[in-house]
Formats: sequence, C-alpha cells, structure tokens
Amino acid sequence: MASDFWNIFLNVVAAFIYAGIVWLWQKRGNRPPPVALRSQPSRAESEEPLDRRAQNHQAVESAAHKFLFYFVTFGVLYLSVTMPPLFKALFSKGEVLLSQARFIGESLPPIPVGKDYLQITFFLIAAVLYWPLLALSEAITSMLHPLIDSFRPVTHRIWSAVTMLVFFLFCIPVAATSIWLFYEKSFQDALLTVLLALFLAFAFGQAQGGRR
Repeated sequence: MASDFWNIFLNVVAAFIYAGIVWLWQKRGNRPPPVALRSQPSRAESEEPLDRRAQNHQAVESAAHKFLFYFVTFGVLYLSVTMPPLFKALFSKGEVLLSQARFIGESLPPIPVGKDYLQITFFLIAAVLYWPLLALSEAITSMLHPLIDSFRPVTHRIWSAVTMLVFFLFCIPVAATSIWLFYEKSFQDALLTVLLALFLAFAFGQAQGGRR
C-alpha cells in the first residue's frame, strides 16, 4: 500500500515536471496569442505606461498563470489515465495486472499496475493525448469566442479558463475509458461513475466553502 501511495505522489510530481517542460517550450517558441484575441487592445495599450516594477510583476503573474494552466490540464489528464487502475490496486487484496485490462489485456504483459517503471508508460500515453486534446479544446474555444464576447470581453484569462473547462470535459471520457478497462463495468456505468465522483467533489467543495 505504501508503494501505491508513492506512485500517486509520483504522478503529481511527473505532472508538475511535464507542465514545466511545456511552459518552457511554449516560452521558447514565443507562442502568439489566439487569432480571436489579437484584435483586442492589450492592457499596455489601453492604460498608462507602467513602471518597471509593475511590468515585472505583470510578467511574473502572466508566466505563473500559464504554468498553472499547463500543470492543471496535464495533471487532470494524467490522473484520469492512471488513477482508476491505481485505486483498484490500492484497495484490491491481490495484484492488479496490466494484462487484466479489458479488450487490450491479451496483448499486454502481466505487469503489476503499481510498478514504478509502468508509470512511465502511463505518462507517455497522457503526454501523447495532451497535445491533440489541447489543440481541440483551443479550437472549440475559438468557435465559442463570439458567444462569450457578447457577454463579456474575452481576455487571455477568460480564454484560458474556457479552454481549461473544455479540456476537462474531454478528460471525462478518458477517465471513463480507464475505468472500463480495469473494472467490471459497462462504459455507460463507468461514465456515470466519473460524473458522480465529480458531483460529489463539487458538492464537498461547496460545503467546505459554505463553512468558511
């Protein structure tokens, strides 16, 4: 059980490292803002010139916001892939083998899910899925831009928040597929399990917020 908790901790650390890699890569490439936002005046153009300290503070805040975006989105995707089999291994009396996965298990080796080197495979799967899901989320956000802009100006923060929300929606079927592979559930039941878990987490968060 201690090794299972250690693997869960490694998942979080791996998501943090990957977010740093993505952030550095995007910063190196000097990625331009989305086309839908280019026509809007920037804060520097619409306000009076800021002093050096304010500019540095704004740059650090923007960099931290981008890093948090990559960390949260990849972390949710990575945990959507890994947590269902890890939770089964955590509460199972026996070992949970990779070969026990439904449909694809026959072509996989009988490796325990909790093995450290197996987490690299899960990491690579999440890393491969991340880029197309992120691109698709940004494309959907671009289509939603006129609708959102009719209610409030679409700033970079609003753009990131909507993209993150769309990305999270794609993580739901990913988590349901992971559950379906390792549990005796239909895909519909696995999807309902994910939705129920999200509802309980949201309700718990609201309850905790109401106590403060």
